[in-house]
Amino acid sequence: MVEERSLGGRLAGTLYVTGAITATAMLLVPGVETRHWRIVLVLAGVGLAWALACFTLIPWERASPLVSHFSSALGFPITAIAVASTGGAASPAVFYLLFIVGYCAYFYRRREAVPYLLACILVHSLPLFYDRDAVREGFVAQLIILGPTYLVLGGLIIAGKERLVELREEARRLSLADPLTGLANRRALIDLLETSTAGGRASDPVGLVLVDLDGFKEANTLYGHPGGDTALVAAAGALLSAARDQDMVARLGGDEFAIVARGLNAEALDGLAQRVLSAVRAAGGELVDMPAYELRCSVGSALYPDDARDVDELVAIADVCMRGAKATGKDRTLSARDFALDPAAAA
Repeated sequence: MVEERSLGGRLAGTLYVTGAITATAMLLVPGVETRHWRIVLVLAGVGLAWALACFTLIPWERASPLVSHFSSALGFPITAIAVASTGGAASPAVFYLLFIVGYCAYFYRRREAVPYLLACILVHSLPLFYDRDAVREGFVAQLIILGPTYLVLGGLIIAGKERLVELREEARRLSLADPLTGLANRRALIDLLETSTAGGRASDPVGLVLVDLDGFKEANTLYGHPGGDTALVAAAGALLSAARDQDMVARLGGDEFAIVARGLNAEALDGLAQRVLSAVRAAGGELVDMPAYELRCSVGSALYPDDARDVDELVAIADVCMRGAKATGKDRTLSARDFALDPAAAA
């Protein structure tokens, strides 16, 4: 969104520069009304001044949306005056409205863009009210064609942009998800951890539970890759059942999983780790087509900011705890506090 606002600002400036240059050049074209050339030059100057502001003065990344709407709306009086000053119904300046149609249809949401499209039709029709030759010169026929054209063209751009946004969001969602289990992936987990610990507030604890399946290679050895996939999906379901709705459950890769739980104290985090252990055991009992494989896991947990000062340290400590649980018998949990007090684990 920040990049798009910046692009919108630069494009607005480009359109005003284009309008100023072409309006000035239009005065040199035979057949264009030039009696009010001074007004056209003033309009060109206004356009250049606003373009300069767009390029150098306005911080589009953090500017209010009202600034963008002012920029778009400014095009209406400039176009209307340019049309009236260069021939009214016969003026080619009316086609500057296409700038507004394209810009607003692309950069604004549907409910914001539609009023601009309707306003373009209104501004285009203004010569009917002051140019006595408008009807005789076929202006009404022009309006009949261009009015719907504004709506159709704008509608196509709006629909295309909405579909583009949908595809972009879908691509982003897929980039943050594990294709086998449907869980979040490592990237999504790290993003959440970094966001959750960004403020560094001790009042906002963030718990991390790391899970590694015990003897997972046996599932692949005994039942092939389909059996391994079945075990991974069963483990993913078990972790989801053990976690709270607001927790993130992720597959980090291979047979490693993680849960990010915010707002838990150390005792509640230990309880989550125990639920994970029990849920994985229960899921293993439901693998009736894999009787020779026993689904179990080793679990390590750590809490920010009690046990770690940042994300990297939180992940490292939880990983040490998980490996400690695996090294001291497997099928057990180990927290940062337990690890510090357990000589066997420390060894």
